[in-house]
Amino acid sequence: MRKYFRPILEKPERAPVEFRYRDLRFLARFARPVWKLGVASVVLAVIGTALGSLVPLGTKVLIDFVVMEKSAPRVERLLEALGFAAHVPVVTEALRNINVLLLVMLLAGGIIGVVQVTQRILNLRFEQEMVFNLQRALFDRMLRFPLSFFRKEQTGYLVSRVSDDVDVLHYFFTQSGLQVITSTFYLVFGMTILFALSVKLAVIATALLPAYILISHYFAGRQRSVSRAERERRAEVSRDMQEVFSGVEVVKSHGAEGREVRKVAGRMRSFLRTRVRAFVLQMASGYAVRGAQFLSTLIIMWFGALEIRRGAMTIGDYVAFTTYVVYLSGSVRSLSLMHLTLQPIFASLDRLMELFRTVPEFPEEGKGPAGVVLERVEGEVRLENVSFAYEEGKPVLRDVSCTVRAGEAVALVGESGAGKTTLVNILLKFYRPLRGEVYLDGHDYAALDTRWLRGRIGIVSQDIFLFNDTIERNIRYGRPEVTMEEVERAARLAHIHDEIERFPQGYATVIGERGVVLSTGQRQRVSIARAFLREPALLILDEPTSALDAGTEKLIRDSLRELSTGRTTFIISHRTPMLDIAARVLTLRDGRLFE
Repeated sequence: MRKYFRPILEKPERAPVEFRYRDLRFLARFARPVWKLGVASVVLAVIGTALGSLVPLGTKVLIDFVVMEKSAPRVERLLEALGFAAHVPVVTEALRNINVLLLVMLLAGGIIGVVQVTQRILNLRFEQEMVFNLQRALFDRMLRFPLSFFRKEQTGYLVSRVSDDVDVLHYFFTQSGLQVITSTFYLVFGMTILFALSVKLAVIATALLPAYILISHYFAGRQRSVSRAERERRAEVSRDMQEVFSGVEVVKSHGAEGREVRKVAGRMRSFLRTRVRAFVLQMASGYAVRGAQFLSTLIIMWFGALEIRRGAMTIGDYVAFTTYVVYLSGSVRSLSLMHLTLQPIFASLDRLMELFRTVPEFPEEGKGPAGVVLERVEGEVRLENVSFAYEEGKPVLRDVSCTVRAGEAVALVGESGAGKTTLVNILLKFYRPLRGEVYLDGHDYAALDTRWLRGRIGIVSQDIFLFNDTIERNIRYGRPEVTMEEVERAARLAHIHDEIERFPQGYATVIGERGVVLSTGQRQRVSIARAFLREPALLILDEPTSALDAGTEKLIRDSLRELSTGRTTFIISHRTPMLDIAARVLTLRDGRLFE
């Protein structure tokens, strides 16, 4: 049990990027499109809170004026000061009428109900729109991160960052934010009324507030630290489960189900322990605040009884005051606990801030190019002393220099791990050289707009990825605006049209996750059709026929020869017939290039 109570005493760990209250302005950019809904929601919340804060005064009116039939000197003085002295008898009679009191309370309750319902509908709409804006912006930003980011983080972990962390904000906008507003204004209105009822007791009640602040300050950092760890553990569980499901064929073929269950169960156990620690902290902070609330109520009751004995307060004043104290204690408790409740939310915002502070490769769509855009691409590629390494001290490319003329096809050969794919990734600007320069038609590669450049490069890879969509949409993925006739032409050039037509839905056939409906050879030819349709200036063929039989390879080779005509082409292949397309063969050995 000691390990679960340890977080109460331990000093919290600081997050790499710590979200603070002033950083809430970070969310302003996502609220800006719907700010009118937010303002209307806040205004209605203030109106509802102001009306609600007057309701406990009904107990004073009932006891002092209706039951005890006392006079109302404060009301009389107020009416006289406002110039309504003639209406004093009517108002006094109305205060002593139980029917009038109940009617006023009924009308007030109805108005408060209508205001609150309207406010919550507007707040829900505001929250949904704002969270949508945040999630869309985050997804867009992550897609513009460099490939090295995705190579470092696994898919399940990233999905958790986009979905789980953003989902936490639903609570912030639907409950936490609203509760902070209502509790704050209720505290302001309530304290004003308390001072009007008894200055002495109001001062005592105010003096007790620091206890709530100290409790909140003590637990806040600890709760955020544990909540952040809980989010990380959950993301790790999602990551491992997604990895197992993606590789379920390998798992089953090796009979490794039990081993994978144990691995994922270990992650789940770690997540469970962290969640229990978070619950213990939340429970301890809640009991501490409730204890402070109970103690402050007892103190107010004791001093209030003394005031009644001295004749400084009426029974109605005392009942109304204690009613307000109970309500205000609830508001203070809510605000104190809210600071603690916000810590898990801030832990998620910590993680979101990390992502938003990661610099993407290029600006979001519609912001214009982030580099040079050429009016026309001839296709000459020149590398000068290019060196690259994934890890320091382990170079993959060493001083690679060569010139590929516009429209020329060259083959890159070498043993596995020689750096062929790395060189191709540099041409795609997935990675940047550690040293050396790359030029396209004499223009510095680093200065070219990344999005524009990739739009001029076609690639047929051995690592085929097709979306869970129709065959037609997979072929036209790079150029969604083309006609169906152009899609079919590309499919014919890739020698896949006839086989597509034999499917019951033809081009409208949904091929499942990663194209499981198709054979490996069919998936590769759909990928080739996609490259035909793109009509790129530069073409990269990375083992394009690795999954094809000899007969189909010959057909595809002829098509690829046609596709590469007039285009600067880089061919990576271990199959000798594919090298016939190339005018030159460049060999990579130990990171160095030989022609």
